[in-house]
Amino acid sequence: MKIRLVQAIGAGLAITLILLGLAVWVLHDDYTEVYQSSYIGSDVCGGCHVINHAAWKQSPHHKITQEPNVDTVVGDFNNGQWLLPEKDRKTPLDDLPAIKTYTQGDSFFMALRYPGRAQYYPFKVDRVVGYQYRQTYLTQERGGVLRRLPVQWSVSRGDFFSYWNEQEKSQHSVQDLWEQMQPLNSAWNLYCARCHTTNLDVLAKDPAHTIANTNWTEPGVGCETCHGPGRKHVEYMGGKPTNRLMSFFNQILNEKTAPYIMNASSLDKGVALSVCARCHGSDIKRKRMDLYRTYEPGFDQHGRYNDLSRYFTEAKLIPGSNAPTVEVWKDGRPKGLGMLFRSFADSRHYAQTDMRCYSCHDAHNNKLEAAAGLKSASFASNQFCLDCHADIASDQLAHTKHAAGQAGSYCYDCHMPKNIANAVAGDVHYVRSHNMGSIPNPYLSIRYGVENSPNACNDCHQDRAPEWALKKLIEWQQTSHLRDSTLHPNRNAEADVFHISDN
Repeated sequence: MKIRLVQAIGAGLAITLILLGLAVWVLHDDYTEVYQSSYIGSDVCGGCHVINHAAWKQSPHHKITQEPNVDTVVGDFNNGQWLLPEKDRKTPLDDLPAIKTYTQGDSFFMALRYPGRAQYYPFKVDRVVGYQYRQTYLTQERGGVLRRLPVQWSVSRGDFFSYWNEQEKSQHSVQDLWEQMQPLNSAWNLYCARCHTTNLDVLAKDPAHTIANTNWTEPGVGCETCHGPGRKHVEYMGGKPTNRLMSFFNQILNEKTAPYIMNASSLDKGVALSVCARCHGSDIKRKRMDLYRTYEPGFDQHGRYNDLSRYFTEAKLIPGSNAPTVEVWKDGRPKGLGMLFRSFADSRHYAQTDMRCYSCHDAHNNKLEAAAGLKSASFASNQFCLDCHADIASDQLAHTKHAAGQAGSYCYDCHMPKNIANAVAGDVHYVRSHNMGSIPNPYLSIRYGVENSPNACNDCHQDRAPEWALKKLIEWQQTSHLRDSTLHPNRNAEADVFHISDN
């Protein structure tokens, strides 16, 4: 009797599931994989994607562009001031503050001294950009331009500084501060806003960038910056419960993508990483700037994926170039912070594997790691590498020549050396290259000097000469990659040389 009852219940459940499936199939709205949509804003996304939305709300991407208030302004506006560096003061007036900062009610002001005078002109701060390392201040002009003010706040210094004078290593002067508000790229909402807002729309502008009619879906880097315009997705998923069920079945059973939205994990690598390269791959040709500005994840009018990958490594690297943020070491490797993505796009790991930015970086809170320990030299990051490089795993000491747990025993120490110059906050320090295939080549340090061609051995052993590092590598019989040439043999995937020895 019990067996029959169980069988009956099982049959009833099976019939119910079949009928439910048929109902979903009949009642759901069909959707196409190629589509065009419009923007709706990240707040709507939080209604369903609660966990990811909460993570994004804490991210630097979300907070990059904000209105000024006591919580968002990190600079000193409590009757603050900044003077020209002492070496650049040429007249008695230069001993006066170049800027004064203060508040009036709920408003923030930066007053800039007139050249050759002791009077100041007040600029109201209408937007702030950044907060982790550097904060930039914008003022709204009558013509609609959000003008970048010339003095910014360095979080590491705890003081104001003139970012572009320090980047360009040029002389500071009050006259120059005023002139910094004249170039085309000082019109923030016509230039920089493409990476600091979601869906920047330039409706009108004049050639001199003194007039700007612009708008955006939201300030900061919102959900749709990476997932593409989401209105059609929201309307479809909110239209019928059967639409959501059919979407779920299609993703689980048929490996289809969610309707009317872009998801990087389901896209080819170059298409997926176009989202990151659009802003973090700043070493592009000038003629590509509008293309990068107007890029959005999704499809073009011909139904093809919008894809920037053909331009990732298009710009030629000129050894020894000192152009700010896109500097190049004399051995041909990327040096400037604007080349960070380029160092990855140039690598064999990009060319020959499916590694992506979010393999290491949390996709929704970009300040965090995708998994604990992945953003530092650690046992966790070693294991991440050894999952592929299994031939090394069985005897790591034979490969690293450094005892486990010591500097030099971690993959990042030698293959992701800190040779990308970061001067964002005015204090130059070096962050890790993302090439991941770089191997120390002391030959080039001997040729150019370690200051022009660093190698990971001497990064740690700064009390030793590159000749010592070369001797050690020969002693360890790790010479297959060494090459006495003018350019680094691991500077990019095409140049990678692993079996050439000049010894």
